[in-house]
Amino acid sequence: MNPPAFHASPNAHPLRARALRGLGIGLAAAVVLAVLGAMNTGQAPFGYRLLYWASVILPGSLLGIAVQTAVSAWGALNGRRWTEIAVVALLVSVPHTFMVIVATALFFGLDAITPGVVVFFGLTVLMVALVLTTINHLAVPPAAEPAYPSPPAVPAAAPVNAAVPEHPAADAAPSLPVLPELPELIAEKLPVRLRQARLIAIEAEDHYLRIHTDAGSDLVLMRMTDACALLHEAAGVRVHRSWWAARAAVETLARREGKAELTLQGGLTVPVSRAMLASLRDQGWG
Repeated sequence: MNPPAFHASPNAHPLRARALRGLGIGLAAAVVLAVLGAMNTGQAPFGYRLLYWASVILPGSLLGIAVQTAVSAWGALNGRRWTEIAVVALLVSVPHTFMVIVATALFFGLDAITPGVVVFFGLTVLMVALVLTTINHLAVPPAAEPAYPSPPAVPAAAPVNAAVPEHPAADAAPSLPVLPELPELIAEKLPVRLRQARLIAIEAEDHYLRIHTDAGSDLVLMRMTDACALLHEAAGVRVHRSWWAARAAVETLARREGKAELTLQGGLTVPVSRAMLASLRDQGWG
């Protein structure tokens, strides 16, 4: 279980932000279509056709929010924005077509629901869904991209037979890995209580990043690639399209149910992509 976000700012709740944005865009579209009298609705009074378009567009917006959330959770299309837009619009348009037909029959009446009527409404709904889905996507930057960065260069371990100083200091102790500090551009987006914390991991959540620290976690609006670019190569690595992990936070690297995952400080479990598994083992991650 991921720790919840503490004291997250109002815009740091991806599902709520997506819902508000989608409904706002849907309402604006309903007003525009009512003003234009689209699909031969111009003969009806403005208030009546506005009610019609709101009853048509807003349920489609809610359906689009649900479909987009499911596709984002699936993750296979992360970083492939235009493919994701097409898939979401297509999935929305199939059930929404019949919702629009029912609403049109109730408001304006239909002589008969023939295959030709279904095709006409289906193509119209698909076109509107593509436009609104595109607007929703372009309203925010993508969070995670599927390409994996090159494995960072890790300092080579000292040879086993390396020379030992003849007179080591009496109080000398082996240095332990230290969790990296938060980059300034990330820290300033977090609540004050987390700004001096040490970084454990970064997790992509929709168009946001959850910053996991030794003092808790919170969400920031930032791209994964931009966040990784702020971190020193020796501090950690992007182990999955949606995860960056600090090297010093790693406790174990193991396979469970056929999937590789890291266990980090605090019990946080992080998936490891197949592309990175061998590299991490070569670097001594587990």
